[in-house]
Amino acid sequence: MFTTRLLIASFLILLVNQNLCSQDSMTDQSDQWLIRMNELMANVPTNIDSVLQLANEHLERCPFSEIKQKAFYHSFMAEVYYFRQELDNSLKAYQNSLQNFRICNDSSRFAVLYNNIGLVHYLKSNFDSALVAYNYSLELEKKAGNKEGIAMSYQNLGIIYGKWERYEQVYEYYNNALALYEELGAYASIAAVTNNLAVIAVRREDYNSGFKYYKKAYAAYRELGDESGMAKVSTNLGRLFGLQQQYVRADEYFKRSLEMFTRLHDNIGLVHTYSMRGEVYLKNGKVNEALSAYNKAEKLNEKIGLREVRSDNLQELYSVYKELKEYKLANEVLEQYYALSDSIFDEKQLDKVIQLEKKYHTEKSKNELVVMQAKAERNRLFMWGVSLFFLLLTIIVLIWVYVLKIREKQRQLNMEHKVLRTQMNPHFIFNSLSALQCIIMENNQEDAIDFVADFAGLMRLILQYAQEEHITLKKEKEILDKYMSIQNRRFDNKINYKIDFEEQIELNAVLVPPMLTQPFLENAIEHGHLTEEDSYIHVQLQRRDDKLEFSVEDNGIGIGNSMKKNEKTGKSHKSVAMDLTKERLNLLNNRENAEAVTLKIEDLSVYGRKGTRVVFQVPYMTLN
Repeated sequence: MFTTRLLIASFLILLVNQNLCSQDSMTDQSDQWLIRMNELMANVPTNIDSVLQLANEHLERCPFSEIKQKAFYHSFMAEVYYFRQELDNSLKAYQNSLQNFRICNDSSRFAVLYNNIGLVHYLKSNFDSALVAYNYSLELEKKAGNKEGIAMSYQNLGIIYGKWERYEQVYEYYNNALALYEELGAYASIAAVTNNLAVIAVRREDYNSGFKYYKKAYAAYRELGDESGMAKVSTNLGRLFGLQQQYVRADEYFKRSLEMFTRLHDNIGLVHTYSMRGEVYLKNGKVNEALSAYNKAEKLNEKIGLREVRSDNLQELYSVYKELKEYKLANEVLEQYYALSDSIFDEKQLDKVIQLEKKYHTEKSKNELVVMQAKAERNRLFMWGVSLFFLLLTIIVLIWVYVLKIREKQRQLNMEHKVLRTQMNPHFIFNSLSALQCIIMENNQEDAIDFVADFAGLMRLILQYAQEEHITLKKEKEILDKYMSIQNRRFDNKINYKIDFEEQIELNAVLVPPMLTQPFLENAIEHGHLTEEDSYIHVQLQRRDDKLEFSVEDNGIGIGNSMKKNEKTGKSHKSVAMDLTKERLNLLNNRENAEAVTLKIEDLSVYGRKGTRVVFQVPYMTLN
């Protein structure tokens, strides 16, 4: 997890203050009351208790209806809860405020409230809910023509898309925001976006660009006198130097940011900083220091509830406790991590992202589409007339019946496909549990812990992706690596396994049907008799025009020798997994308009070598 953390430094400041800047023409008593209300809300971060008392007195003199008074009260309390870092209470108060403003038909604050609701959802790692709120806010800001609000919504949407590593959208939204901020001369916001661009650069391991962006952001915050922004950039710089193994320099930046966050009473910043410092300690081999840093982060996080940070910390704590040989604690932490990570990121959230993208891109040309449809309808009426109406109706009905048949056939194929993918080989499970039994009998606790963790992780991945049509190559590689790690332990790690990709293939962007390669690995292990010290299984992936080619090669006894050996021993084993995989490839081949899917199995003895090579191709697909 060391390469996935980030701290979006300026994000927490921009949203909370946005609803303090909207003031209309102030001429009467109601307007004067609004001015004072906004002033009190603006001072919440500086002295919460004193401002809370003054605000309660001011709310009693509210010149509006009782419902609107409640709306302002909940909006103010949401700010109070936020700066007290009570996120659940803050979210409820924002939602109550939105509901009350909606009842009294005052939509002037909807955009700001949706933005702040999105912020709290983001901090609680409810990314799909945050995305919905930010899209509502963007739509409202565009209608109002508020450039600052539009820029802020763009920036926040970029942050959310970054969670799904959809970098094309991230850069699009960030650059849109940056252009508007530069037009408005909003230097604090320019510094914020620059910091966020640095975070994305570091996530993509472009450390030089990341360092340049961070330097620019830090200088901007220092020029503005924004100590909170400086502290957050310092935390990110500490992590950047930790990634580059410059531990002394990293610790200097962490100490600097901890001092500033402590002085500012910013517990959220402290949680992030202690967590990242724990990672750097762990990478540097300082296990006890790492444990201390994580415990400090956990203690501060108990009231705040930053679930994603806690998930990352639990995964790192598992490694710490293993290093300290605290196997019971390691198991407890691993169980907590799986439960929490499953609740944070649901693959269904990605479907919601795609649906929202389609919705907002389609609306751009909606008016033009309506006009074109109207013209087409009018022309058709003039050209064909009433006499051709029934003919057209008949043709439409026939086409629709044909489409329904095609859809039904496709649905059946999809269902068969999913049934095939849910198969889990009982032979493999039995062998794995037998291997675990041997490890336990040998009283090797550490190996048993690792084996159970890997086996549980593999089963979880199989169940998680069994219902998906396609997954990324990165996820497919993770499944294969865990599978081979478990299998290799049965054979005292004699099998040399590796998987090579062409440089231009991006693991996070290319999509493949899940678990197509695993049965060929299984077949090589079970029937190739890979018992020698130099045994190997080599997987290669190459792009062939519009195809993605998989090659699985081993140096076992080969197909011919395997069949002869089975004849001598009287065995007639038939690989169910191989048959299912061939059937899956046939299903892919039979789909309408699908690219051809090929499969070739070779005995390498024809080339004067030992072993077997399996080569198959699937259509080359990407996320974009």
